[in-house]
Amino acid sequence: MTATRTRDTATAAGDRDAAAHAADRRAARVASGGAVRVIRTIGGWYWLIFSVVAVLISVLMTRYGDGLDGAVLDSQMGGSSRWVVLVLGIIVPATYLRLHLAAGGTRRALVAGTVRGGLLGGLVLGGFTAVYLTGERLLLGAMGQTWTREFGPPLDGWAGIALTVLTEAGVVGTYYLVGATIAAGYRCYGVVLGTLYAVVALVPGAVVDLATHTGATAIVVGPGNLPGGAGGVLLALAGPVVAVALATWLFRLPLLAVAVRPAA
Repeated sequence: MTATRTRDTATAAGDRDAAAHAADRRAARVASGGAVRVIRTIGGWYWLIFSVVAVLISVLMTRYGDGLDGAVLDSQMGGSSRWVVLVLGIIVPATYLRLHLAAGGTRRALVAGTVRGGLLGGLVLGGFTAVYLTGERLLLGAMGQTWTREFGPPLDGWAGIALTVLTEAGVVGTYYLVGATIAAGYRCYGVVLGTLYAVVALVPGAVVDLATHTGATAIVVGPGNLPGGAGGVLLALAGPVVAVALATWLFRLPLLAVAVRPAA
């Protein structure tokens, strides 16, 4: 009888664990889906507006000016969509936290969903970036202008397009997590310590900037001072992985401790 009761208890505990894991996976999928939808929508509008402005600049500079000596996107240090997703990272996970927990999700599930959503949304924006750069190159070529790219990996053939998509996904995923970390840090640690933590939270952004030869950190260091060739390609692929892993860890620390309700 005792052995039977023990087996029944173990089975019930196993069923509860399985149910909890399944609930966590569902909650992570929901969080991921929400992040992807927001990034895709806001990012899509961003790239549409940027593309229209870039075409106008290219046409007007060619017709009435001295033409262009490089990619329009270089004026944004290889792409400013990182600032868009940084703001989204500050807003979306923090807004979703209370609803997520009230629906039975765990903080770990929210971390997993935020990371997954940032990366999947990054792949979408990476596709937009590759399409934009290809179109910009064709447009300038049709107008007799020379297209060069100082910031970012080379865009040569399908391999270059794939590299652009992957590196941009790493940039977007990192900066989305940086924004989420800043919000979680302020919520958990308060204004003073939260501000110090926000500075630390920017480190993964600097890492992914240097790895992909884009962003403010790359312009400070100078793209010419960063590795090129095969070494540059390997850095562009491995660097975002390191940056996302670091950003995930920094996001997880305050989120697991943040209070949902104010202390009494």
